[in-house]
Amino acid sequence: GLENGAKFIMVDPRRTVTVNAAEEIAGAENVLHLPIDPGSDMVLFNALFTHIVDQGWTDSDFIANSTFTSGEAVAADAAHPSGLGSLDFAMTTCRTSTAEAAEICKVDEADIIKAAEWIAKPKDGARRKCVTAYEKGIIWGNDNYRTIGALLNISLATGNVGREGGGCCRLGGHQEGYYRPSDGHVGRPATYVDQLMISGGGKVQHIWACDHYKTTLNAAQYKLAHRKRAAMVKDAMDASAAGTREQQVDAIVSAVNAGGLFVVDVDIHHSQIGQNAHVVLPACESNEMNLTSMNGERRLRLSEKYMDRFGNSLPDCLIAAKIAQNMERVLREMGQSDYADQFKGYDWETEEDAFMDGYHQGNPDVTYDRLRAMGNNGVQEPVQGYENGKLMGVERLYMDGTFNRHGRDDGKALFIAAQWRGLQAAGKEQERANHKFWINNVRANIFWQNQFLDKDNDFIQDRFPYPFIEMNADDMAELSLNAGDLIEIHNENGSTQGMAYPTDTAARGQVAMVFGSPAGSQGNVVNPGVNELVLPDYKHTWGNIRKLADATPAARAVSFKSKEYTS
Repeated sequence: GLENGAKFIMVDPRRTVTVNAAEEIAGAENVLHLPIDPGSDMVLFNALFTHIVDQGWTDSDFIANSTFTSGEAVAADAAHPSGLGSLDFAMTTCRTSTAEAAEICKVDEADIIKAAEWIAKPKDGARRKCVTAYEKGIIWGNDNYRTIGALLNISLATGNVGREGGGCCRLGGHQEGYYRPSDGHVGRPATYVDQLMISGGGKVQHIWACDHYKTTLNAAQYKLAHRKRAAMVKDAMDASAAGTREQQVDAIVSAVNAGGLFVVDVDIHHSQIGQNAHVVLPACESNEMNLTSMNGERRLRLSEKYMDRFGNSLPDCLIAAKIAQNMERVLREMGQSDYADQFKGYDWETEEDAFMDGYHQGNPDVTYDRLRAMGNNGVQEPVQGYENGKLMGVERLYMDGTFNRHGRDDGKALFIAAQWRGLQAAGKEQERANHKFWINNVRANIFWQNQFLDKDNDFIQDRFPYPFIEMNADDMAELSLNAGDLIEIHNENGSTQGMAYPTDTAARGQVAMVFGSPAGSQGNVVNPGVNELVLPDYKHTWGNIRKLADATPAARAVSFKSKEYTS
């Protein structure tokens, strides 16, 4: 690790606290920060890929044994934004010189070459090991499908897959472990649901543990359309409140047929979008239910219930089951047997019933009792069997040195022909040209997700009573801003508000606003631009800033000391 001489490369337009923390632990000489121009990640990755290939620092055995080697394997089409195939095939479009990348990314060419050397230049006659980790910056960034593929090209070319000290993965900590059927019925690309709703499509919206008002892109327009359409149904319900049940149902149906939207919200608490729901179904969470989940180590565990659920709340799976049971009953009463048959099989009474009907069907060795016996350490997926009273997992994938890709008969990994095309999503280039500030959105460790619980935590709200907007001190002076002043970010997409937070490491013309705040949504100023697979670019929007008011008493109580870690 960093304490034992490992080198660390950080690619981020911002000098985040991670850079300083790494320097404190590893020494500045072992840390390389590449502050690229916003959205130019793919160019950098292609240049690193090109330089590594041209220098012959690739893992020829891994490429021959584990990757597709015969030109194009998958052509670019509506379901694949870029062609996929062999290393040579990818190089025809990925080829980028370090000089080109330096010009586009606005970083020193020497640093790009240094990064390539740290990643792949043999040391003492042996190949280097490199762990490549990525997160929101490119997952929700510019041309995200191609950009992530371009990063993975480097790991494939250097054989950093399935070997100790190597790998390519995201850093997200979402606990998963669900089991689901194919998404074939959805289609690829899937429907752009936000735009469907905004344009008047759809009649019933089911919301499960999500608050679009705080987290979606194009949020200002989304909220306007959503409130208007939900209000049409509420007005119809109010007007028919004294009628029979049949009259009330008819009123709702007439309202949705006229453009209204019937909204059902499933959540553990009251949300902003839930304020416009017509039905709220209270859910419960871990500790109040039995939950199987998998963490970033692929470690599947059973977290057992140890306290009662609140009121009539239920686990999500049992809410879904009750909806399905009722749909089947009503449809049979209506004489629509074929339709009713689509809702058969949801005769679950417990979370374990749902698990056995889902995950267990694809992994028959795994049961609640066996997971319970494995304790807190659980089992690392994929589960290979059950021996001597234990579930047998996999500590590290592809330990035999051969990659096996799911979904392909040949099991071969594919390189991507990731050709740079600037800011891919519609409207982004024009925004950048017309506005002064890049409005980045960021996370903060003090907040959990969109603050759905933090909003009631006095300690957290006292620390940040308004969403912080990190700014360069010179930019603040130019706008006559002081620490804690309330400011507004605005552009053609909408506006949002927050608190100016002076930050020494912030570059001029760049601000960083915390994501998902209940007091100000950064999504209000993000346009609806997505890629071909309807993956949003939350990270790239540009706007202007103006002062709203001097710091309030709550803002004046905030500490604006540096957030940097010091050893």
